[in-house]
Amino acid sequence: MIKIVTDSTAYLDGSFIKENDIKIVPLKVSFGENHFKEGVDIETNEFYKRLVESKSLPKTSQPSAQDFIDVYNPILEKGNEIISIHISGGLSGTINAGMLAKKTLNTEKICIVDSLSTALIIRFLIEKSLELIKNGENFERTCSFVKAQVKKMLSRFILYDLDYMVRGGRLNKAEALAGSILHIRPIVSFTNGKTKVEGISRSWKKAKAKLLYYAEKINNDTGINKIGVHCGANLEEGEEFKQKIEKILKISTSLLQVGSVLGTYGGPKWLGLGIETK
Repeated sequence: MIKIVTDSTAYLDGSFIKENDIKIVPLKVSFGENHFKEGVDIETNEFYKRLVESKSLPKTSQPSAQDFIDVYNPILEKGNEIISIHISGGLSGTINAGMLAKKTLNTEKICIVDSLSTALIIRFLIEKSLELIKNGENFERTCSFVKAQVKKMLSRFILYDLDYMVRGGRLNKAEALAGSILHIRPIVSFTNGKTKVEGISRSWKKAKAKLLYYAEKINNDTGINKIGVHCGANLEEGEEFKQKIEKILKISTSLLQVGSVLGTYGGPKWLGLGIETK
């Protein structure tokens, strides 16, 4: 059988994990000397409370190769193959740790997929994998199809507070400084697996309008197969934005509140879109 492995930045709900027997390799977040495995040792609400109250930005860290081996080994020992889908290698060293684990185990029964993104995009790739497995595709073809599917994924998000992204080293300091001085809100994408500023807006309201326009344009130009909204601690705002997307596009839209690793860089208030194009 083919089994799915992913990391904690997919933010999958427990019922989905259990139903599909998915294994999670958690990333880690640290507040000073307090270290937590994401999704294991710290809940989302607790994290955001700590983030707002903390004087310094928490630190995030990737899993070790041994963390991957500990997850991969029991699956392989049962004669299974593995599709392992993870956060972009341009954002985290998680993929590299997985590759090292595969090399250490000296096996070709592990297919490691770089999502070139994170969160909802990983979820969409997992759903595609499960669909292919259900339809009886073999390991090699499933691996090939899922890697090709990455090209159909788009991510776009807006930030309310630039400080978290720049202090975390995920946004150009000059762009962040300009944003802070001019009170602009950047519109950011994951392009080739890295963050890229695609535009700016003079207010949060206008930034949200541009994000909606982006979704409309993608739907008109290429068509949307799946779409979802990401948010931080601003869950109520995320739900409202989700409803606007559904009203405008007439497409069922999911909502995902991200946890500690992505929340460290996005801050408590931000909105994003994950899109699978047709």
